[in-house]
Amino acid sequence: MLKLTEFKKIFLFGLIGSLIISALVAVVTVLIGEFNEIFGRVLLTLLMVITHSLISLVFIWNDEKQNTFEKLSFFINVVFTLIVISFFTSIFGIWKMVPGEAVWHLYQTYFVIGFASLHGDILSKALRKKKYIDIIVYINYVFIGIIVLMLQPIIYTSNATKVLGEMFFRILAAVSIIDGTLSILTIIFYKLYMHKHPEIQDSLQGNLQGQANPKKRLSIWVWILIIYLALQIIFPLIFYVFGSLSKLF
Repeated sequence: MLKLTEFKKIFLFGLIGSLIISALVAVVTVLIGEFNEIFGRVLLTLLMVITHSLISLVFIWNDEKQNTFEKLSFFINVVFTLIVISFFTSIFGIWKMVPGEAVWHLYQTYFVIGFASLHGDILSKALRKKKYIDIIVYINYVFIGIIVLMLQPIIYTSNATKVLGEMFFRILAAVSIIDGTLSILTIIFYKLYMHKHPEIQDSLQGNLQGQANPKKRLSIWVWILIIYLALQIIFPLIFYVFGSLSKLF
């Protein structure tokens, strides 16, 4: 993986170059007095360069605060790979090389893969602590994989509710509840283990740097995952309850 300073140079230069080129294109457009389709696509292309550069810089900024590159290296590698793939996907979509609907579907797949990599990377921090925690984590990996696979036909199928059937979504909801429950159990057992062994550095915490006595807090990525897991358990239960009540009344 590239060093942080190298990432900064690459994306900052990309951002600066994109701003200069977009300004030149805008000036030419104004002078010509005609904003045609080609100019529009060029500007959209430059906008994608800027957007992807800024997204990368957000991750770099978070790394400076909490050493994200070091603590969640698998997730970061996957994300930067997806950023590169996303850039080319957006370019192909802008220049009509790939249909707009296919681009939208691909971005949904990228999001699912990115979030699954975050989920798996955070769970990996609990490995090699206790054997029973390892078992829970490995089973959790299986359910993460099942969810990723089950989401793909939903993403790429038109009118998925009718085509896939109600049972498919019931199974997906059940798998999601199991996945969320296993993940929360893993985090709880991990925190209990760390409480008993305070001499071990907590991989799920980030340091607030730049202070005399740096405070420790959960990484923002861990909080995002915890919120997601809570919703993953609650939403299927809510839909099931309301669905059952609607049938009764």
